[in-house]
Amino acid sequence: MKMTCKIAVALLFFAALAGGLGKAPKLAPYNVDKALLSVSGLSSGGFFAVQFHVAFSATIMGAGIVAGGPFFCAQDNLDIALSACTKSPELISVDKLIAITYTTALGGTIDKPSHLSSDRVYLFSGSLDSIVNPGVMKKLAQYYSSFVTKGDVYSMFSIPAEHAMVTDNYGHNCSVFSSPFINNCHFPLAYDILNQIYQDVQPADHSLANPSNLMEFDQSEFFADLPGAVDMDSTGFIYVPTKCQNKTVVCRLHAVFHGCRQGRKYVSNEYALHAGYNAVAELNNIILLYPQATNSTYNPKGCWDWWGYTSTAYSSKLGPQIAGVKLMLDRIVY
Repeated sequence: MKMTCKIAVALLFFAALAGGLGKAPKLAPYNVDKALLSVSGLSSGGFFAVQFHVAFSATIMGAGIVAGGPFFCAQDNLDIALSACTKSPELISVDKLIAITYTTALGGTIDKPSHLSSDRVYLFSGSLDSIVNPGVMKKLAQYYSSFVTKGDVYSMFSIPAEHAMVTDNYGHNCSVFSSPFINNCHFPLAYDILNQIYQDVQPADHSLANPSNLMEFDQSEFFADLPGAVDMDSTGFIYVPTKCQNKTVVCRLHAVFHGCRQGRKYVSNEYALHAGYNAVAELNNIILLYPQATNSTYNPKGCWDWWGYTSTAYSSKLGPQIAGVKLMLDRIVY
């Protein structure tokens, strides 16, 4: 009997130990310049990056959007998301979305659009994109240009790429649409995005990226107190350049939002490893946050919420995904 009890206690101990080992570590703070926070994203992550940028324009100083669209494009309506915002850009009224932006800002759930004035924005759409019509990105260019008056909005729409993150060294052929949705078009898109935002970024050889600098962290704590379903994975990724790890060097911070079917559940860490950002970040002391969305009944492909599956407030500071990611940034910047 005593032996049985001892065995039971031992089993409980090892089970608890295994549970602890199985959970990613807490996200750590680093020495980051608060004035140099930026975002980028692909596809649903592109739409989400726009939402995050507009919602926190007083905090975010630049954005890179790949195959996304204007703020609140879907207007809390999946039918609009699947028509105007992806296939039929002629149905998008930029003037209406601009007016909604100003009205939303009056309520205080997004920052004043005047904060966008000096920001730097990079827009990319592959000319062969079969998922998000390049015309949607042209509407986004119109949207941003109405607010960004002192900064710069740069558009690259001439690369013959399918719907994918474009690199110069990894992935499918440029015209392929297939998981993990990373295409080698011999074009350094991640570098272009970061250089447009920060202006002084040095191009890097991909051998500079150190895979051991890509680490997992526990995402669950940032969404535990938020209401409703958030469709966020329990684990996210962060790339911390070698010089940023001892916290004596002041670094920059850039959040990267993957697209649908590109989160950890679908491709493990492949997107975070091979989207092209890490080598550039290593050389230029840019910490990369890779938050990870996951799937649900109303979001079967693990997309970021850009049409309202988590909340009617999805595109504002009150949106659970936006609120949770902001908590991550606040943790990193001490």
